[in-house]
Amino acid sequence: MKVAVVGAGPAGALAALRLAGDGARVVVFDASHPREKPCGGGLTAKALRLLPAAPAGDPLPVRRLDRCRFDSGAGDSVEVALAQPVGIASRRALDAWLLRRAVEGGAVHVAERVTAVDAAGRVRTSAGRDETFDVVVGADGAGSLVRRTLLSPTPPGRLMMAAGWFARGDSEMVVRFAPELEGYLWLFPRPGHVGVGICSPLARVPTRRMIDRLESEVARAFPALVDEDAPRYAHTIPSPTADPRSLLEIAGDRWALIGDAAALADPITGEGIYYALRSAEVLADTLREDGSARRYPERALQAFGHELLKAAALHGRFYAPGFARRMVRFAARSRTVRRVLADLVLGEQGYGGLKHRLLRASPRFAVEYAASSVATH
Repeated sequence: MKVAVVGAGPAGALAALRLAGDGARVVVFDASHPREKPCGGGLTAKALRLLPAAPAGDPLPVRRLDRCRFDSGAGDSVEVALAQPVGIASRRALDAWLLRRAVEGGAVHVAERVTAVDAAGRVRTSAGRDETFDVVVGADGAGSLVRRTLLSPTPPGRLMMAAGWFARGDSEMVVRFAPELEGYLWLFPRPGHVGVGICSPLARVPTRRMIDRLESEVARAFPALVDEDAPRYAHTIPSPTADPRSLLEIAGDRWALIGDAAALADPITGEGIYYALRSAEVLADTLREDGSARRYPERALQAFGHELLKAAALHGRFYAPGFARRMVRFAARSRTVRRVLADLVLGEQGYGGLKHRLLRASPRFAVEYAASSVATH
C-alpha cells in the first residue's frame, strides 16, 4: 500500500510510523516542519502511553509534572496531586521527535507544501510533484486542505479559539476557569519556558478581548510571566458536536482525516494530542486490516468518539455559572473529589462516568452538579 500523509504533527507522524511498520510505503508531506505550534503542549497520561519508545540517545522532550493548581476564577483554588505525571512539551521539539521516529521506521519526509488532493488519491505539491497514492491521510491541522477539499471546513460553531504567548521563566501548572467565557486560562511550564494561554468558543468573545483578559489576569496574579516582548498568538481548535455524524464523516475509501483535521479535540478542554495519536493508531489498524479507510470512522467512534460526543453534550453544564467554584471548593475539602479532578487531568476519568463517580465521591456536590445541569437546559 502506498500512503500519503499530509502534515507531520503528532497525528501524521504516528500514523506514518505505524503504517510504515505494517509494510506500507509512506510519504509524509510537510514543508514547514518542525515549527512551534501555539498550544499548551500538554500530554495526558494516556497520551504518553501512545508514544513510541524513546531511543537511549534521543529522550522524549517533555517536562513531567505531578501537581496542578485549579483556580475557580472567583478566589478559590486547590492544588491536586497527580497519581501519574503529565508531560508538557514544546510542539517544535515534540513534533520533530515524533517525525524522527517515523523516518527511522521507514517513512519518507518530503519538505514540500501540498497544493491539491482529490478523492482518487492524487497529490500535487508546490514543487511540481504530481503523484497518486492508494490512500491520502489528512493530518494537516485545523485549516486542513485535505478536509476542505474532500469534505468541508469545520463549521465555526465547532471551533474554540486559543490565544496567549510563551514566557521566559518558570511556574507551577495552573488551570484557572473563566465560566463567563466558557473557557479557562492556563500556565503550562515547558522545558525552558512557560506556555501562557486562554481559550473560549470562537463566537463567544473577540480574540483581542481574550488576550486583554489574559494579560490583565497574568499581570495581577503572575506578574513575572507578563513578558511584553513575547509575540502573542491565536489559533483555532476544532471539535465534534454531540451528533455522531460529526465523526462518521471523516473518511472515504481512499482518504481519511486524523487529529485536528478530523476535528478531534475535547469540546470542554480543547485537549487534542491524545485524540491525534489515538486516531492515527485506529486508522493505521484499519488500513492494515481492511486495505481501505471506509470503516475507520465507525471504529474511531467506538474507540474514543463517544467520549468526545459526551463532552460536547456536557459543555454547557461544565461551564454553567457557579459550577467551577463549587467543584474547586469541594475538591479543597474532599480528597476523593481531588482524585476525580486528578483523573480528569490525566485523561483517566471519562465524561460518561463522571456523574456517578461524583455521586460516590460527594453526594452533595453531585446533587448540585445535577441541579446546575437542569438550570442550563
